[in-house]
Amino acid sequence: MSTLRTRRGQRQSAVASILALLLICVCSALAVAFFASTGMNLVKASNSSSAFEARLAAESGLSFLVREVTTCGVSGCLRGQALLNALAAQIKADLNGKPNLAGKTVGYDGATITIPEIVIDDGKSFSALITVPAYDVIKLHVTGCLTRGVGPNQTTLQRQLTINVDATGNPAFSYGVCSKGPIAIGMNMDLFGAVHPLDASLYSGASGLAIAGGSGYISGDVSVSDPNAIISLGSTRVDGTVRYGVPPITMPQVDRSLYKPLATRLVDSNTNTSSGTFKNIRIKANTNPVFGSVTIQGVMYVEAPNNIQFTNNVNFTGVIVADDPPAGSPDSANYIYFKNNVSFHGVEELPDTPEFAQVRKLAGSSVLAPGFTMEFNNNFGSIDGLLALKGLIAKNNESATLYGSILIYGDEGLSFKNNSIINITIDTSKYSGVAPGFQGYGQPTLTVDPKSYTEL
Repeated sequence: MSTLRTRRGQRQSAVASILALLLICVCSALAVAFFASTGMNLVKASNSSSAFEARLAAESGLSFLVREVTTCGVSGCLRGQALLNALAAQIKADLNGKPNLAGKTVGYDGATITIPEIVIDDGKSFSALITVPAYDVIKLHVTGCLTRGVGPNQTTLQRQLTINVDATGNPAFSYGVCSKGPIAIGMNMDLFGAVHPLDASLYSGASGLAIAGGSGYISGDVSVSDPNAIISLGSTRVDGTVRYGVPPITMPQVDRSLYKPLATRLVDSNTNTSSGTFKNIRIKANTNPVFGSVTIQGVMYVEAPNNIQFTNNVNFTGVIVADDPPAGSPDSANYIYFKNNVSFHGVEELPDTPEFAQVRKLAGSSVLAPGFTMEFNNNFGSIDGLLALKGLIAKNNESATLYGSILIYGDEGLSFKNNSIINITIDTSKYSGVAPGFQGYGQPTLTVDPKSYTEL
């Protein structure tokens, strides 16, 4: 009996031992699984952290690039290749030679601006590409990097972001001469940009013979919107690009509301205009005045229709603003004619007195008369500000500096005649932004499109 009990006890002890061993195995497996899971989670956490840091590097680069592009001073009135060229030149000027690039330089091949690696800190860096995929769109493509380790153990993780920046200014303001009608520049004429060659670019929206010339030099581009238009420049050398079929331009609308209240002194048929000084004048419709040797200061507001003649030397400091002519009114009834020498000084040169206080704030525009034709018969030396006219004729002139562009709203366009101007310089450095007096256009900004943000 005792032997039977002994054997039974031994069997129970063996079962208990087996169960104990099984329990130890299960606990060991659970421990291994726990530690494996913990290790995997640590790896996942490390990878997520690295990806996040790489994305932060990309976000930092994108913020840097957006700030550079939108505040570097490149005009949002530029389009296409001219926009990319101007942006490349400015970014090179801003970044090359700076510590951020550590001796590297910004690259540009005519199609892509390449910004080399810029180190942030702790293994993080970014690089970028800038292109113009559409006529009025800049694409920023930024790659953020996180680098860990050295030598064969080095790893790099990347994240890429893109966003678009839109050129929102009216492209009319990006040309030296922008004309709805044809442009005839005559013989022996040089047209060049003082600050940048493209400032002397020409645009015509005419069909048929759109741009004609004989000899001379144009430093900028020559562009027409009609793909079948004719550009006939003879032996004129064009340093820029000749383009057909560029997107047509809608001329900006003139806003006269800034100027009309400032023209407080009436000029009518009873006014003696043979000589004297005229300040902030409003010329009544159908007055058709003939001015002699006069000084004009401030706003000269012209009611339409009016045929205005200046027969002798004119000293003009201010801005000419004119109403649109009534329907059916002929061009000859809406005409401003300068027979002899004239120079236009900007409103900022007016006396610092109360009567000119508001006018002095409107620097950048010289003539805002899109319904009037203007003719210069003899020399003019300089014009401080933009010209907006229905048509422009210049004869027998020697040279001129325009501190602003020329906008021509009429189908007759612009004509420089009789070897009229040997040298036209367009200098954009005097005034910044879009000239005052245009409806719907403020500073010609480059504007970020937040809906275009993409993580690749």
